[in-house]
Amino acid sequence: MNETVETPAAETAVAEPQVEQQVEQVEATPEPAPEAAEPQVETPQEETTTTEPSRLDDLLDALGDIPDEPSAALLENLDESTIKNLPASMKGLFKHMVAAERKRVRELEEKINTRSSDLDKKFEELKEQNRVVIRNRAQLNEVLMDPKFQEYLQQADVPEEEMADPYSKEGIEQRIKKGVAEAMREFQKPIAESATRAQQMAKYQDFVAANPMMQDRAFKTEVRDLMQQRRDSGTPVSLEDAYALVERDRMLAEQQKQTAKERLKRSQSARQVSRSTVSSSNDNQDPVPKWVTEKGYQGVRGSQARILYLRDNPAALQKLRAQQKSRR
Repeated sequence: MNETVETPAAETAVAEPQVEQQVEQVEATPEPAPEAAEPQVETPQEETTTTEPSRLDDLLDALGDIPDEPSAALLENLDESTIKNLPASMKGLFKHMVAAERKRVRELEEKINTRSSDLDKKFEELKEQNRVVIRNRAQLNEVLMDPKFQEYLQQADVPEEEMADPYSKEGIEQRIKKGVAEAMREFQKPIAESATRAQQMAKYQDFVAANPMMQDRAFKTEVRDLMQQRRDSGTPVSLEDAYALVERDRMLAEQQKQTAKERLKRSQSARQVSRSTVSSSNDNQDPVPKWVTEKGYQGVRGSQARILYLRDNPAALQKLRAQQKSRR
């Protein structure tokens, strides 16, 4: 403990003359008249912004190895008087070093907050772009599903025996159209499948955006499990219906839970009132007369007289036991 307190003092004694001069110069610098400081306003600010972090690092390096964690024992032995008793030069030095470190922390926090805000903005932009892509795929599928185009694709289903002579002009044209229709159908197939998935995804995203409960992972899992169960049982339900069913079941469960709590509370309250009433009634209807304990019974008084009376009066003993059971 003593070494901890003496070490700063020893270091102060050695460094004090030089530190006092430096701190006095530092503290005196901001105080010149505004007229003298105005011509150099821009240049010092730029130098401070670019050189302050490295300058602070140099000052901290001069202290030697800095521990990763502060000493709990040292901090416990420090108090306000320890700081107040430091020379003014040391206190001034600490103030400026702490101010520089706080400034650097604030700048770092601002950069982190700005970066986080930019990432959030970029994420929202990507989500919107994803929605646009999905909707564009759905629109492309709508174009490919045009009745005239679908009628043209039906030529791919014409059987060979229904076509004209393959060596005739009509037969050649029919087979060319059939080949083109088959190629277009193969071209359309993956687009249609992708568009169908895109439509489902767009519908799902719109539904989630309109129903905040779908943001809850547990709720969404219940909806998905219900849809899977109904699909496996051969009675599939839509996303909207599954959502409504899960929401209804949760509301019913919450109502039942609340009703059970209220019923239990009423039951406990009624039981307490009943006990109080029975206890009050039993106190007023003691099967043992007061004169037994006050005047005595068979030559004894108090609790012994009460015991003898109950022994000789089975009806009173039975009544007392019934009262005791009702109190439990």
